[in-house]
Amino acid sequence: MELLIEGGLWQPHWLVALQAWRGQGHRWQLLQSRRGGRYPENEAASWAACPPDGTLSASALLAAWLDGDEAPLMAEEPSHQILISASSALLTLAKESGLLTLGPVGADLTLGPDDDLTDVLRRLLARRLLIPALCEATGSLVLRPLRPEDEADIAHYCADAALARYTLNIPHPYPPEAARDWLAMSGRKAALGLGWTWALTLPEDSEPAPLLGVISLHWNGELAWWVGVPWQNRGLATRAASLVKSFGFERLQLPALTARHMPDNLASARVMGKIGMRYVGRRPGADRQAGELSHWRLDRPLMVAEDVRASLDSLLADPRVVVAIGHGDWTRGREGPPELALFMDDTESEGEVSLDAELASDLIVRRHPLSWLAQQGPLAWTHKHGVLLKERGELGLGYLLGLLDPASVGNRPG
Repeated sequence: MELLIEGGLWQPHWLVALQAWRGQGHRWQLLQSRRGGRYPENEAASWAACPPDGTLSASALLAAWLDGDEAPLMAEEPSHQILISASSALLTLAKESGLLTLGPVGADLTLGPDDDLTDVLRRLLARRLLIPALCEATGSLVLRPLRPEDEADIAHYCADAALARYTLNIPHPYPPEAARDWLAMSGRKAALGLGWTWALTLPEDSEPAPLLGVISLHWNGELAWWVGVPWQNRGLATRAASLVKSFGFERLQLPALTARHMPDNLASARVMGKIGMRYVGRRPGADRQAGELSHWRLDRPLMVAEDVRASLDSLLADPRVVVAIGHGDWTRGREGPPELALFMDDTESEGEVSLDAELASDLIVRRHPLSWLAQQGPLAWTHKHGVLLKERGELGLGYLLGLLDPASVGNRPG
Protein backbone atom coordinates (compact mmCIF):
# COMPACT_ATOMS: atom_id res chain seq x y z
CA MET A 1 0.00 0.00 0.00
CA GLU A 2 1.09 3.56 -0.65
CA LEU A 3 -0.01 6.93 0.71
CA LEU A 4 0.09 10.06 -1.46
CA ILE A 5 -0.01 12.98 0.99
CA GLU A 6 -0.57 16.57 -0.11
CA GLY A 7 2.14 18.51 1.69
CA GLY A 8 -0.16 21.40 2.56
CA LEU A 9 -2.24 19.06 4.75
CA TRP A 10 0.73 17.61 6.65
CA GLN A 11 0.36 17.48 10.43
CA PRO A 12 3.39 16.78 12.69
CA HIS A 13 1.37 14.33 14.83
CA TRP A 14 1.02 12.08 11.74
CA LEU A 15 4.72 11.22 11.96
CA VAL A 16 4.24 8.30 14.37
CA ALA A 17 1.50 6.88 12.16
CA LEU A 18 3.77 7.14 9.09
CA GLN A 19 6.64 5.43 10.89
CA ALA A 20 4.31 2.55 11.80
CA TRP A 21 3.02 2.49 8.21
CA ARG A 22 6.57 2.26 6.87
CA GLY A 23 7.34 -0.44 9.44
CA GLN A 24 4.53 -2.56 7.98
CA GLY A 25 6.26 -2.51 4.58
CA HIS A 26 4.19 0.30 3.05
CA ARG A 27 5.33 3.48 1.32
CA TRP A 28 4.37 7.14 1.27
CA GLN A 29 4.95 9.86 -1.27
CA LEU A 30 4.81 13.63 -0.87
CA LEU A 31 2.39 15.40 -3.18
CA GLN A 32 3.67 18.91 -3.83
CA SER A 33 0.99 21.48 -4.53
CA ARG A 34 1.15 25.10 -5.53
CA ARG A 35 0.12 26.05 -2.03
CA GLY A 36 3.08 24.20 -0.53
CA GLY A 37 5.68 25.00 -3.17
CA ARG A 38 8.98 23.29 -2.45
CA TYR A 39 8.39 23.49 1.32
CA PRO A 40 10.93 25.36 3.47
CA GLU A 41 13.49 23.41 5.41
CA ASN A 42 11.82 24.00 8.79
CA GLU A 43 8.57 22.49 7.45
CA ALA A 44 10.27 19.56 5.76
CA ALA A 45 12.13 18.85 8.99
CA SER A 46 8.85 17.75 10.56
CA TRP A 47 8.89 14.55 8.46
CA ALA A 48 12.67 14.13 8.43
CA ALA A 49 12.42 11.12 10.77
CA CYS A 50 10.32 9.36 8.10
CA PRO A 51 11.14 10.97 4.74
CA PRO A 52 8.89 10.25 1.73
CA ASP A 53 9.80 7.50 -0.72
CA GLY A 54 9.28 9.98 -3.56
CA THR A 55 7.78 13.29 -4.58
CA LEU A 56 4.93 13.92 -7.00
CA SER A 57 3.61 17.13 -8.50
CA ALA A 58 -0.09 17.63 -7.82
CA SER A 59 -0.50 19.63 -11.04
CA ALA A 60 1.20 16.92 -13.12
CA LEU A 61 -0.99 14.28 -11.52
CA LEU A 62 -4.11 16.32 -12.23
CA ALA A 63 -3.11 16.95 -15.84
CA ALA A 64 -2.40 13.26 -16.44
CA TRP A 65 -5.81 12.24 -15.09
CA LEU A 66 -7.61 14.96 -17.07
CA ASP A 67 -5.90 13.82 -20.26
CA GLY A 68 -6.89 10.23 -19.59
CA ASP A 69 -3.28 9.10 -19.39
CA GLU A 70 -1.80 6.78 -16.82
CA ALA A 71 -0.64 9.02 -14.02
CA PRO A 72 3.09 8.98 -13.13
CA LEU A 73 4.20 6.46 -10.55
CA MET A 74 0.73 4.92 -10.26
CA ALA A 75 0.52 1.37 -8.94
CA GLU A 76 -0.59 -1.57 -11.08
CA GLU A 77 -3.55 -1.92 -8.70
CA PRO A 78 -4.84 1.64 -8.06
CA SER A 79 -6.87 0.58 -5.01
CA HIS A 80 -3.55 -0.04 -3.25
CA GLN A 81 -2.93 3.71 -3.22
CA ILE A 82 -4.58 6.21 -0.86
CA LEU A 83 -4.66 9.90 -1.74
CA ILE A 84 -4.77 12.41 1.13
CA SER A 85 -5.76 15.75 -0.33
CA ALA A 86 -8.01 18.79 0.10
CA SER A 87 -8.43 19.29 -3.66
CA SER A 88 -11.94 18.35 -4.81
CA ALA A 89 -10.67 17.92 -8.38
CA LEU A 90 -7.86 15.58 -7.32
CA LEU A 91 -10.18 13.58 -5.05
CA THR A 92 -12.79 13.16 -7.80
CA LEU A 93 -10.26 12.08 -10.42
CA ALA A 94 -8.50 9.79 -7.95
CA LYS A 95 -11.79 7.98 -7.28
CA GLU A 96 -12.45 7.66 -11.00
CA SER A 97 -8.97 6.15 -11.38
CA GLY A 98 -9.62 3.58 -8.65
CA LEU A 99 -7.65 5.11 -5.75
CA LEU A 100 -8.96 5.36 -2.18
CA THR A 101 -9.18 8.85 -0.71
CA LEU A 102 -8.93 10.72 2.60
CA GLY A 103 -9.43 14.41 3.13
CA PRO A 104 -11.32 17.15 4.95
CA VAL A 105 -14.28 17.12 2.51
CA GLY A 106 -15.46 14.88 -0.33
CA ALA A 107 -13.22 11.87 0.36
CA ASP A 108 -14.12 8.25 1.11
CA LEU A 109 -13.43 8.97 4.78
CA THR A 110 -12.99 12.34 6.46
CA LEU A 111 -9.49 13.17 7.70
CA GLY A 112 -9.19 16.48 9.49
CA PRO A 113 -6.10 18.16 10.94
CA ASP A 114 -6.79 16.87 14.45
CA ASP A 115 -7.75 13.32 13.46
CA ASP A 116 -5.67 10.26 14.31
CA LEU A 117 -4.23 9.10 10.98
CA THR A 118 -3.71 5.57 12.28
CA ASP A 119 -7.36 5.25 13.29
CA VAL A 120 -8.70 6.64 10.00
CA LEU A 121 -6.45 4.32 7.96
CA ARG A 122 -7.57 1.37 10.08
CA ARG A 123 -11.24 2.16 9.44
CA LEU A 124 -10.65 2.60 5.72
CA LEU A 125 -8.65 -0.61 5.31
CA ALA A 126 -11.11 -2.58 7.49
CA ARG A 127 -13.62 -2.24 4.66
CA ARG A 128 -11.39 -4.08 2.15
CA LEU A 129 -12.94 -7.34 0.94
CA LEU A 130 -11.25 -10.62 0.13
CA ILE A 131 -12.28 -11.96 -3.30
CA PRO A 132 -12.04 -15.76 -2.99
CA ALA A 133 -12.04 -18.12 -5.95
CA LEU A 134 -15.33 -20.02 -6.29
CA CYS A 135 -15.50 -23.28 -8.21
CA GLU A 136 -17.91 -26.08 -9.01
CA ALA A 137 -17.36 -29.44 -7.37
CA THR A 138 -16.12 -30.75 -10.71
CA GLY A 139 -13.77 -27.80 -11.08
CA SER A 140 -15.06 -27.19 -14.60
CA LEU A 141 -16.21 -23.61 -13.94
CA VAL A 142 -14.05 -21.36 -11.78
CA LEU A 143 -14.80 -17.82 -10.70
CA ARG A 144 -11.49 -16.14 -9.94
CA PRO A 145 -10.56 -12.58 -8.92
CA LEU A 146 -9.96 -10.14 -11.74
CA ARG A 147 -6.40 -9.46 -12.89
CA PRO A 148 -4.84 -6.53 -14.77
CA GLU A 149 -4.19 -8.81 -17.74
CA ASP A 150 -7.96 -9.32 -18.14
CA GLU A 151 -8.15 -5.86 -19.72
CA ALA A 152 -7.76 -7.12 -23.31
CA ASP A 153 -10.48 -9.79 -22.97
CA ILE A 154 -12.89 -7.34 -21.32
CA ALA A 155 -12.33 -4.77 -24.08
CA HIS A 156 -12.80 -7.45 -26.77
CA TYR A 157 -16.12 -8.78 -25.46
CA CYS A 158 -17.58 -5.41 -24.42
CA ALA A 159 -16.91 -3.91 -27.87
CA ASP A 160 -19.56 -6.29 -29.28
CA ALA A 161 -22.81 -4.41 -29.92
CA ALA A 162 -24.78 -7.61 -29.29
CA LEU A 163 -23.52 -7.65 -25.68
CA ALA A 164 -24.03 -3.94 -25.03
CA ARG A 165 -27.60 -4.09 -26.34
CA TYR A 166 -28.90 -6.11 -23.38
CA THR A 167 -26.65 -4.89 -20.55
CA LEU A 168 -27.28 -1.93 -18.29
CA ASN A 169 -23.82 -0.40 -17.99
CA ILE A 170 -21.83 -1.27 -21.12
CA PRO A 171 -21.75 1.65 -23.58
CA HIS A 172 -21.53 1.24 -27.34
CA PRO A 173 -19.22 2.08 -28.94
CA TYR A 174 -16.96 0.90 -26.14
CA PRO A 175 -14.19 3.47 -25.40
CA PRO A 176 -10.61 2.16 -25.68
CA GLU A 177 -9.77 3.03 -22.05
CA ALA A 178 -13.07 1.75 -20.60
CA ALA A 179 -11.79 -1.73 -19.71
CA ARG A 180 -8.84 -0.33 -17.76
CA ASP A 181 -11.11 2.13 -15.95
CA TRP A 182 -13.64 -0.60 -15.14
CA LEU A 183 -10.92 -2.85 -13.69
CA ALA A 184 -9.69 0.04 -11.53
CA MET A 185 -13.21 0.74 -10.29
CA SER A 186 -13.80 -2.93 -9.52
CA GLY A 187 -10.69 -2.93 -7.35
CA ARG A 188 -11.84 0.25 -5.63
CA LYS A 189 -15.30 -1.26 -5.10
CA ALA A 190 -13.78 -4.25 -3.27
CA ALA A 191 -11.40 -2.03 -1.31
CA LEU A 192 -14.32 0.03 0.00
CA GLY A 193 -16.39 -3.02 0.92
CA LEU A 194 -18.91 -2.33 -1.83
CA GLY A 195 -18.85 -5.67 -3.58
CA TRP A 196 -17.14 -8.66 -5.15
CA THR A 197 -16.40 -9.21 -8.85
CA TRP A 198 -15.13 -12.40 -10.49
CA ALA A 199 -13.97 -13.53 -13.91
CA LEU A 200 -15.79 -16.56 -15.36
CA THR A 201 -13.18 -19.06 -16.50
CA LEU A 202 -12.91 -22.62 -17.76
CA PRO A 203 -9.47 -23.67 -16.45
CA GLU A 204 -7.04 -25.18 -18.89
CA ASP A 205 -3.51 -26.49 -18.58
CA SER A 206 -2.19 -22.95 -18.86
CA GLU A 207 -2.66 -20.36 -16.10
CA PRO A 208 -4.28 -17.96 -15.76
CA ALA A 209 -7.38 -19.24 -17.50
CA PRO A 210 -8.81 -16.63 -19.91
CA LEU A 211 -11.82 -14.54 -18.93
CA LEU A 212 -15.11 -15.44 -20.65
CA GLY A 213 -17.39 -13.07 -18.74
CA VAL A 214 -17.79 -11.44 -15.34
CA ILE A 215 -20.21 -11.66 -12.42
CA SER A 216 -20.56 -9.22 -9.53
CA LEU A 217 -22.23 -9.26 -6.14
CA HIS A 218 -22.93 -5.85 -4.63
CA TRP A 219 -22.71 -5.45 -0.84
CA ASN A 220 -26.51 -5.19 -0.70
CA GLY A 221 -27.00 -8.53 -2.47
CA GLU A 222 -27.56 -7.32 -6.03
CA LEU A 223 -26.28 -9.69 -8.71
CA ALA A 224 -25.07 -8.57 -12.13
CA TRP A 225 -23.22 -10.40 -14.89
CA TRP A 226 -22.36 -10.61 -18.55
CA VAL A 227 -20.96 -13.42 -20.67
CA GLY A 228 -19.01 -12.84 -23.90
CA VAL A 229 -21.20 -13.43 -26.96
CA PRO A 230 -19.23 -16.49 -28.22
CA TRP A 231 -19.79 -18.16 -24.82
CA GLN A 232 -23.49 -17.44 -24.42
CA ASN A 233 -26.26 -20.09 -24.41
CA ARG A 234 -24.01 -22.64 -22.69
CA GLY A 235 -25.41 -22.28 -19.17
CA LEU A 236 -22.34 -20.43 -17.85
CA ALA A 237 -24.33 -17.53 -16.38
CA THR A 238 -26.67 -19.88 -14.48
CA ARG A 239 -23.77 -21.91 -13.12
CA ALA A 240 -21.85 -18.77 -12.11
CA ALA A 241 -24.93 -17.25 -10.45
CA SER A 242 -25.50 -20.48 -8.50
CA LEU A 243 -21.94 -20.32 -7.13
CA VAL A 244 -22.36 -16.67 -6.11
CA LYS A 245 -25.76 -17.45 -4.59
CA SER A 246 -24.16 -20.04 -2.30
CA PHE A 247 -21.39 -17.61 -1.43
CA GLY A 248 -23.86 -14.82 -0.63
CA PHE A 249 -26.12 -16.95 1.57
CA GLU A 250 -23.73 -19.41 3.20
CA ARG A 251 -20.63 -17.30 3.69
CA LEU A 252 -21.88 -13.72 3.75
CA GLN A 253 -25.23 -14.45 5.38
CA LEU A 254 -26.97 -11.89 3.16
CA PRO A 255 -30.71 -11.54 3.83
CA ALA A 256 -31.62 -11.65 0.13
CA LEU A 257 -30.30 -11.60 -3.42
CA THR A 258 -31.74 -9.21 -6.00
CA ALA A 259 -31.21 -8.66 -9.70
CA ARG A 260 -32.63 -6.52 -12.51
CA HIS A 261 -32.58 -6.56 -16.27
CA MET A 262 -34.05 -4.86 -19.33
CA PRO A 263 -37.58 -6.22 -19.91
CA ASP A 264 -36.66 -7.73 -23.29
CA ASN A 265 -33.57 -9.51 -21.91
CA LEU A 266 -35.27 -12.89 -21.57
CA ALA A 267 -31.97 -14.76 -21.22
CA SER A 268 -31.24 -12.98 -17.93
CA ALA A 269 -34.79 -13.61 -16.75
CA ARG A 270 -34.32 -17.34 -17.35
CA VAL A 271 -31.10 -17.34 -15.33
CA MET A 272 -32.80 -15.58 -12.42
CA GLY A 273 -35.67 -18.04 -12.49
CA LYS A 274 -33.33 -21.05 -12.62
CA ILE A 275 -31.51 -20.02 -9.43
CA GLY A 276 -34.83 -19.66 -7.59
CA MET A 277 -35.46 -15.92 -7.75
CA ARG A 278 -39.03 -14.63 -8.01
CA TYR A 279 -40.18 -11.81 -10.24
CA VAL A 280 -41.28 -8.76 -8.21
CA GLY A 281 -42.30 -6.34 -10.96
CA ARG A 282 -40.98 -3.40 -12.94
CA ARG A 283 -39.50 -0.19 -11.62
CA PRO A 284 -38.10 2.93 -13.31
CA GLY A 285 -34.46 2.73 -14.37
CA ALA A 286 -31.80 5.41 -14.02
CA ASP A 287 -29.06 7.05 -16.09
CA ARG A 288 -28.90 5.34 -19.49
CA GLN A 289 -31.35 2.71 -18.26
CA ALA A 290 -34.32 4.22 -20.11
CA GLY A 291 -37.79 3.10 -19.18
CA GLU A 292 -38.54 0.41 -16.62
CA LEU A 293 -36.42 -2.53 -15.48
CA SER A 294 -37.59 -5.97 -14.39
CA HIS A 295 -36.67 -6.79 -10.78
CA TRP A 296 -36.17 -10.19 -9.10
CA ARG A 297 -35.55 -11.27 -5.49
CA LEU A 298 -34.65 -14.37 -3.50
CA ASP A 299 -34.70 -14.36 0.33
CA ARG A 300 -32.22 -16.49 2.26
CA PRO A 301 -33.95 -19.71 3.39
CA LEU A 302 -33.97 -20.90 7.00
CA MET A 303 -33.83 -24.60 7.85
CA VAL A 304 -35.33 -25.28 11.29
CA ALA A 305 -36.59 -28.19 13.39
CA GLU A 306 -40.24 -29.19 12.97
CA ASP A 307 -41.40 -27.94 16.40
CA VAL A 308 -39.71 -24.58 15.82
CA ARG A 309 -41.28 -24.31 12.37
CA ALA A 310 -44.74 -24.93 13.86
CA SER A 311 -44.19 -22.14 16.40
CA LEU A 312 -42.94 -19.80 13.69
CA ASP A 313 -45.93 -20.47 11.44
CA SER A 314 -48.32 -19.71 14.29
CA LEU A 315 -46.57 -16.44 15.16
CA LEU A 316 -46.19 -15.26 11.58
CA ALA A 317 -49.89 -15.77 10.92
CA ASP A 318 -50.73 -13.01 13.43
CA PRO A 319 -51.85 -9.97 11.39
CA ARG A 320 -50.22 -7.59 13.91
CA VAL A 321 -46.78 -8.90 12.90
CA VAL A 322 -45.57 -6.77 9.98
CA VAL A 323 -41.94 -7.95 9.74
CA ALA A 324 -40.33 -10.99 11.37
CA ILE A 325 -36.58 -11.65 11.52
CA GLY A 326 -34.90 -14.83 12.74
CA HIS A 327 -31.52 -13.98 14.25
CA GLY A 328 -28.73 -15.37 16.40
CA ASP A 329 -26.30 -18.22 15.90
CA TRP A 330 -29.01 -20.67 14.83
CA THR A 331 -29.49 -18.78 11.55
CA ARG A 332 -25.81 -19.37 10.75
CA GLY A 333 -25.79 -23.11 11.34
CA ARG A 334 -24.24 -22.79 14.81
CA GLU A 335 -25.39 -23.92 18.22
CA GLY A 336 -27.70 -21.48 19.95
CA PRO A 337 -31.34 -20.92 20.87
CA PRO A 338 -33.68 -19.83 18.05
CA GLU A 339 -34.41 -16.11 18.39
CA LEU A 340 -37.16 -14.20 16.66
CA ALA A 341 -37.76 -10.43 16.42
CA LEU A 342 -41.33 -9.38 15.65
CA PHE A 343 -41.96 -5.84 14.44
CA MET A 344 -45.57 -5.07 15.18
CA ASP A 345 -48.11 -2.54 14.00
CA ASP A 346 -49.88 -1.94 17.29
CA THR A 347 -47.24 -2.22 20.01
CA GLU A 348 -45.98 0.75 22.01
CA SER A 349 -43.37 -1.13 24.02
CA GLU A 350 -40.94 -3.91 23.38
CA GLY A 351 -40.09 -7.03 25.33
CA GLU A 352 -40.76 -10.75 25.55
CA VAL A 353 -43.75 -11.65 23.42
CA SER A 354 -47.04 -12.78 24.90
CA LEU A 355 -49.12 -13.74 21.91
CA ASP A 356 -51.66 -16.51 21.57
CA ALA A 357 -49.22 -19.07 20.22
CA GLU A 358 -47.88 -22.44 21.31
CA LEU A 359 -44.12 -21.84 21.39
CA ALA A 360 -41.30 -24.36 21.18
CA SER A 361 -39.61 -24.52 24.58
CA ASP A 362 -36.29 -23.04 23.44
CA LEU A 363 -37.67 -20.37 21.07
CA ILE A 364 -36.93 -16.82 22.26
CA VAL A 365 -39.37 -14.28 20.83
CA ARG A 366 -39.25 -10.51 21.33
CA ARG A 367 -41.53 -7.84 19.96
CA HIS A 368 -40.49 -4.37 18.85
CA PRO A 369 -42.33 -1.28 17.60
CA LEU A 370 -42.48 -0.94 13.83
CA SER A 371 -40.65 2.40 14.12
CA TRP A 372 -37.47 0.44 14.92
CA LEU A 373 -37.16 -0.43 11.24
CA ALA A 374 -36.40 3.21 10.47
CA GLN A 375 -34.62 4.19 13.67
CA GLN A 376 -32.62 1.02 14.45
CA GLY A 377 -33.39 0.57 18.15
CA PRO A 378 -30.88 -0.35 20.89
CA LEU A 379 -30.84 -4.10 20.09
CA ALA A 380 -30.70 -3.65 16.30
CA TRP A 381 -27.10 -4.86 15.98
CA THR A 382 -28.15 -8.30 17.26
CA HIS A 383 -30.32 -8.70 14.15
CA LYS A 384 -27.35 -8.39 11.77
CA HIS A 385 -27.18 -11.36 9.35
CA GLY A 386 -30.77 -12.21 10.27
CA VAL A 387 -33.23 -14.10 8.05
CA LEU A 388 -36.47 -12.51 6.89
CA LEU A 389 -39.43 -14.72 7.76
CA LYS A 390 -42.18 -12.18 7.10
CA GLU A 391 -42.01 -8.97 5.12
CA ARG A 392 -44.08 -6.00 3.98
CA GLY A 393 -42.71 -4.63 0.74
CA GLU A 394 -39.01 -4.11 1.46
CA LEU A 395 -39.22 -2.76 5.02
CA GLY A 396 -37.38 -5.68 6.56
CA LEU A 397 -34.84 -5.98 3.77
CA GLY A 398 -33.99 -2.28 3.99
CA TYR A 399 -33.54 -2.60 7.75
CA LEU A 400 -31.18 -5.58 7.51
CA LEU A 401 -29.17 -3.99 4.71
CA GLY A 402 -28.73 -0.89 6.86
CA LEU A 403 -26.99 -3.09 9.42
CA LEU A 404 -24.63 -4.37 6.70
CA ASP A 405 -23.79 -0.97 5.22
CA PRO A 406 -20.00 -0.87 4.52
CA ALA A 407 -19.85 2.64 5.98
CA SER A 408 -20.72 1.15 9.37
CA VAL A 409 -17.61 -1.08 9.57
CA GLY A 410 -15.85 -0.51 12.87
CA ASN A 411 -18.72 1.55 14.28
CA ARG A 412 -21.15 -1.15 15.40
CA PRO A 413 -20.85 -4.34 17.45
CA GLY A 414 -20.98 -7.68 15.60
